[in-house]
Amino acid sequence: MENIKIVKAESFWQRFRGFMLKKDADYALLFENCSCIHTFFMLFNIDVLFLDKNGKTLKIKENVKPWRIAMPVKDAVSIIEIPSKLTL
Repeated sequence: MENIKIVKAESFWQRFRGFMLKKDADYALLFENCSCIHTFFMLFNIDVLFLDKNGKTLKIKENVKPWRIAMPVKDAVSIIEIPSKLTL
């Protein structure tokens, strides 16, 4: 696997939009102050990393399909969404 660019979703619009309605992406998204996500209106599968306050990975959900909900993970404060095709 090669290096993956991580883009921080900071504004309301970036956080709201995420990967929704995108046909493809070659980067990951970081959501701070977040412990769960949904994949409504997404057009591709993602891998989801749940991170604690120190950046330690608490849980990984692989190949999450569109129209799903990834429920909160205890002690998670940030999430990274990565298009599944980038982690193969």
